Parts: sequence; C-alpha cells; structure tokens
Amino acid sequence: MSIKYKKFEPTEYVMKVKKGKVVQQGLGLSFFYNTMTTSMIVLPATAFDASFAFDDIMTSDFQSVSVQGDISYVIIDYEKAAKMIKFSYKSNKTEYEEVISEAKLKMSKQIMNLAKVYVTKFLSTKSVREALVSSDGLAAVIRENMKEDKTIQEFGLQLLSISILGISAKAETRKALEAATREQILKLQDDAIYKRRNAAIEQERSVKENELNTEIKIAEKEKEKREKEMETKRLIQEKQAELDVKKLNNDIALEEEKRKLVHLQTENEKKKSDAKAYDSEVLLKTFAGIDTEIIKALAASGMDSRALIAKAFVEIGDKADKIGTLNVSPELLESLTK
Repeated sequence: MSIKYKKFEPTEYVMKVKKGKVVQQGLGLSFFYNTMTTSMIVLPATAFDASFAFDDIMTSDFQSVSVQGDISYVIIDYEKAAKMIKFSYKSNKTEYEEVISEAKLKMSKQIMNLAKVYVTKFLSTKSVREALVSSDGLAAVIRENMKEDKTIQEFGLQLLSISILGISAKAETRKALEAATREQILKLQDDAIYKRRNAAIEQERSVKENELNTEIKIAEKEKEKREKEMETKRLIQEKQAELDVKKLNNDIALEEEKRKLVHLQTENEKKKSDAKAYDSEVLLKTFAGIDTEIIKALAASGMDSRALIAKAFVEIGDKADKIGTLNVSPELLESLTK
C-alpha cells in the first residue's frame, strides 16, 4: 500500500473516487490518498479556445465560401463532462497532459461539428454577396443556437464567445465579384456625377428663377411706385384745378363786383356831371343878360391875390399887341407869388 499527498491547482476541479463513487470533489483540493484504492478525475476549470476553418460552404446561389473563426467555451457541469470524456488523473505528467489534450480534442470536435452545422445552415440561405458581409449575423446565430443545443448540455459545456474572423470566396468568385462591384461602383460614381450635375443645373435654374422673380417684383414695385406717383400727380392736378376754378370764380365774382362798382361810379359821376351841367346851365341863364365887366368884377371880388395876379397876366397877354415892352424883375415876381 502506498499513501501519497497531492495538492491541486485552484484552476483544477478534482473528483476523488473510491470503489466507483465520488467521495470528495471541488476546486483546488489537497489530500492524502491511497494509490491502491483511490483514483482521481481532474478537469480543467479554465476556458478552452477552439479555432475552425470550414471550406466549401455552399451559398444559396451555389457558390463556395470559406469561414474562419474562434469559439471559447468552458465546463460548467463537471460530472456530466467526466461521464462523457475521460479526465483520469495520471501521476505521470506526460501521460496526464496526453489525457487532457485528448479530452480537449474531443470537446473541440463536438463544438466544431455543431458550429459547422449552424454555419452551413445559415449560409445556405444567403447569396455569396450576402454571405461575405454576414459575419456578425452568423456569429449571433451560432451563439444563440449552441446555447440551447442538447449536445452541448450533455457534455456539460457552455459557450462563452464566438468570433467570425472572415468569410471569403474562391479566387475566381472574388474576381467576378470585384469586377461586378467595380462596375457597380463606377455606375454609382457616374450616377453621383449625374446627380451633381443635375443638382448644379437645378440650383442654377433656381438661382435664375429667383433672380427673375426678384426682377419681376422690382418691376412690380416700380410700376406701383409710378402708378402712385401718377395718382398723386393727378390728385394734385385735380386739387389745383379745383383751386383754379375757385380762384377763377372768385376773380369773376370780384370782377363782377368791380363792374358793378364801376357802373355805380359811372352812374354817380354821370349824376354829378348832370348836376354840374344843370348848375352851369342855370348859372349861364342867370348871367346871360349881365354885362361882361360886371361878371368879371364879381369874379374878381371873390378871388385871392394869386388868382388876381394870374388874371392880370392873362389880360396883359390879351393886350400884348398894344403893350410895347414890359419888364418884370425876379424880385417882383417872387413878391407877387408869395
């Protein structure tokens, strides 16, 4: 009989077995054991990574594509895993590493087989163009399906993450796709140029239309301005005409009043003249039989000195042919006129 002591790492799940029954289990156990009666099952508690590369996955348009990716998984039910895969502990390090390597290979094979089933199923519904750009969708489908997969649960495994590193087509298909894509890009470029030109033409048309509308509005404003000016001028002329008519009416009325006044003045003057003529006629009739000298004496008696002097000069003038020489000095003339 051989008694040994063994201490395991915290990343190792240990199941101590005696007579076919697990008597102790847990992470990172340490204990003494009898090599003759005790066996151990040790499962890694760390995550595993499995890389895959699937070739000749057929798309819906019968084109072959290749898919590359990584899957991370971990053991969550150690009892189920121990029943499905051999994890027997070997004291010999090399032998134990071979056991673990073979166990990982079996688990990875199960994971890869399931992944290929879901990859094939997903890409069979996509065209080659769709398949080449469906990495995220493919990863999501694999993740969702493998979480619920019974095989994964039977092995006590759980999927942690999946990454699709790339989906690629064959060289001939890539060339054809590149050519088609290039043509499509060129077409899009031509369409973009055409749209830019159309946009430029449309923009220029819009600018010209705006300019024309602006000119029309300016012309309308000018027309309205001229019409307002003409209306204002017409109103001014009408007002001026009214003022002129009023002035003319006033002038006519004034002239009529003047005419009446002149007529009245004429009538008055006529009446005065008639009165004077009547007076003169009566006076002449009165003096008709009176001597001329008496009339003169009567006239002289009522005259002032100036009138008398003037009359004297008149009489001298009348008898000039009988007078020889008459001298009147300035002093005499001045004294006579005072």
